[in-house]
Amino acid sequence: MRILVISNDKSLASLIVHGLHSSMPAGTMFSACDVRSGRDRLRMENPSAVLVDVNSMHEGDAPEYVKALAPRYSVPIIAFYKGSTSVAALIQAGALDAIGWQAAEKGEERLIARLSASIMNSVNRVRVQTPEKTTPDTDKVIVIGGSTGSTQALPVVLKGLPADCPPVVCTLHMPEGYTKIYAEQLDLSLGQTVVEAKSGLYLKKGLVVIAAGGKHLRLFRDKNGYFVNSETGVKVNGHCPSVDVLFDSAAYAAKRSAIGVILTGMGSDGAKGMLDMKRMGAYNIAEDESTAVVYGMPKVAAENGAADISLPLDKIAGHIMNRLKQGK
Repeated sequence: MRILVISNDKSLASLIVHGLHSSMPAGTMFSACDVRSGRDRLRMENPSAVLVDVNSMHEGDAPEYVKALAPRYSVPIIAFYKGSTSVAALIQAGALDAIGWQAAEKGEERLIARLSASIMNSVNRVRVQTPEKTTPDTDKVIVIGGSTGSTQALPVVLKGLPADCPPVVCTLHMPEGYTKIYAEQLDLSLGQTVVEAKSGLYLKKGLVVIAAGGKHLRLFRDKNGYFVNSETGVKVNGHCPSVDVLFDSAAYAAKRSAIGVILTGMGSDGAKGMLDMKRMGAYNIAEDESTAVVYGMPKVAAENGAADISLPLDKIAGHIMNRLKQGK
């Protein structure tokens, strides 16, 4: 196991490395660098986890820095900060955990203990078995988000897709305890295989993944293909799971290979993430007002320019398949 600590505070980085040596498994290797060289070191060293001191940068820059690391390098990012910061923004950007601490008596000891626990929790999420490699026809991936009315809307879209369609990853605003049953019901009634999300699950044709209630769902890609992580975290836009979290990760993991769909729902969750997807080359669809139970989320996505087209619910699947057949 290798841990990379990114901080402009050399004394703090040294203290953390020294402290973790005694609490991490034998053989764990550590390295540290400043913020400017963080990306290069991450790329060269391929660490098991990265600790980022966000006090080393302006608060507005911290989420963007994390976002540039997490989805692109498929490595657990753990942010730590002194004082106050926007934890939700860090989690939305891709951090698996955000740990606050104070420089009071034993403050550093508590920080190291929490970092150690968070590292082990994050690393244990990594898939240990050899993944099934993706094939060229699974380069495309469909990501779907929704809220009020979306549990009824999603099956309409899925029924219009063939059993061998590109993998579909969905975040709906559903409470914990219901998503597993929902996935099982869809699995029985649809041609695709539908499962509740589990960390380290690699995607393949005909697989539909539903975000677990109370956990954010993120999409990643490595040399073996797309995979997802299911993570506990703070609410983003008032929701966990959050559509923005999924769409943000898809923007970097899939880029122009992604097709985004935002279904009926109250509020604006997903609109910002969908805009990020569009900026990275994805093609996006918003449900039209004529069929949306609540025209909130798709309306914001249409108004902010994130959606390339707005379509009635029963036209979405056909439009997706037409684009795929055209190689778009």
